[in-house]
Amino acid sequence: MAVGMEEVSHSKKPSAQLSYDPLYAAILLLVCLTLIVFLPVRNSEFTNFDDDLYVINNPHVNTGLTVENIRWALTSSEFSNWFPLTWISHMLDVQLFGLRPDGHHLSNLFIHTANVIAMFFVFFRLGISLWRSFFIAALFAVHPAHVECVAWVSERKELLCTFFWMAAILGYVRYVRRPSAVTYGIVLTCFILGLMSKAMIVTLPFALILLDYWPLRRFGLGRRVVLEKIPLFALSAAVAVLTVFAQEQSGAIKTLELFALEHRVLNAFISYVRYCLNFILPYDLSVMYPHEKTLSILKGACAFAIVALATGFALWKARTLPYLTTGWLWFLGTLIPVIQIVQTGLHAMADRYTYIPYTGLFIIAAMGLPQVLKDRGRAAAALGAAAVVLCALLSVNQLRYWKDSVTLFRHAVSVTKDNYLAYNNLGCALSQKGRDAEAVAAFEKSFAIYPNSAVIHVNAANMMVWTNRKEDALKHFKTALALDPASTAAYVGAGVALLALNRAGEAIPYFEKALLLEPNLSAAVSYLNAAKAQAALK
Repeated sequence: MAVGMEEVSHSKKPSAQLSYDPLYAAILLLVCLTLIVFLPVRNSEFTNFDDDLYVINNPHVNTGLTVENIRWALTSSEFSNWFPLTWISHMLDVQLFGLRPDGHHLSNLFIHTANVIAMFFVFFRLGISLWRSFFIAALFAVHPAHVECVAWVSERKELLCTFFWMAAILGYVRYVRRPSAVTYGIVLTCFILGLMSKAMIVTLPFALILLDYWPLRRFGLGRRVVLEKIPLFALSAAVAVLTVFAQEQSGAIKTLELFALEHRVLNAFISYVRYCLNFILPYDLSVMYPHEKTLSILKGACAFAIVALATGFALWKARTLPYLTTGWLWFLGTLIPVIQIVQTGLHAMADRYTYIPYTGLFIIAAMGLPQVLKDRGRAAAALGAAAVVLCALLSVNQLRYWKDSVTLFRHAVSVTKDNYLAYNNLGCALSQKGRDAEAVAAFEKSFAIYPNSAVIHVNAANMMVWTNRKEDALKHFKTALALDPASTAAYVGAGVALLALNRAGEAIPYFEKALLLEPNLSAAVSYLNAAKAQAALK
């Protein structure tokens, strides 16, 4: 696992003089390393964090690969995104493995392993020395922040997107060396397939320009470097606009009333710093990072200063340390779509967002470590190997928390503060296992931290109905309706609580309101008929 000391090669055939034995050895080592760390994922369960919505209870997916389901995948914007290839991959898993979680997890591992190999070939073909390319790919393979993408079935989209990202870069390297409509078409095709997996790939044209600067050193071509990427930028802009529109229409993009603009800007710079810290010290990672209730302007200003100084230094060293410029701007730029200035969801940041961006920091580590050690090859190799082994051990430990939903969210609440999101999911997981009293306690902690979430109140109230706390449940359903008057779940829940309290007459209007909002809601129809029958007996 040594970090080689060779300089970047800029010949058309990098390392052509190299025997293929070390190349095959590097690939074999990468595959073995990845499998040793992640193979235990086959023993993990599905989580209640989107896996139920994406796979288990999704009728378009859990019925497998059919013409009708593929047609739905190509036209659906469900969950505020358009990613037909991701849906089709889940359907294929169901076709092959049914709803056994081991097969779905192994598919994720297979794609991650393919990404690791692709990452290695990308940098080797770019002219980076074999062992430096190996070091970049090895860190990518086993960094603990990447456990989430591999262990979480619903994050298949990130894995597929990254595969086509790497394939597009490989095609681009070929285009640079042998420009033609065919080679450019390969890049464009891979980019489109990536867009059909996840919109995160929209920053690829920007990343290609960074690679033009270093290591391809094509800036001498002038405007051509940008002009040849106009079709890619146009596709990126179109998909970005459509994604924002779809998420805004579905309510996935949160309004200024929830997180003010200044809060989101401060959070963005603080998140950049936290991502850097998690890169260097990747422990106490959480599946969910909630927003802090209040963000200190001083804390945000310090984070902004750190990011600005680091960016200034990287630009200042653009001539003497070009890899630093490319690596740092790659990290900053590829995080922009998910840095939460345009707020999606309720989280402040997420480990899964680093799957592509951390590549920039891996570049800096691989190229900078030998220079820091003044080209002491053995010392660089030893430190590089130690970093990979340490990351592998931390990933093995992090993977344990993905065993099941209860373990996952218990860990999340233990390593974060005031994590109402994790408490809510922990409550749902406990209720699924029949641990009702513990579930109610988790929900109560959740809305005690954040009392303004209708979903959390509904989840807590549902548990209270079945634990003979019906009056308390009714209060929470009514609170949920005050927060979200369009919550059909709250209307049905309130009606059920009233039925359980033998107040059928009062329950009827709640079921009727639910049916006004969602006319085909079968549960509301059944409960409405029961309420009318019960009221008639009185």
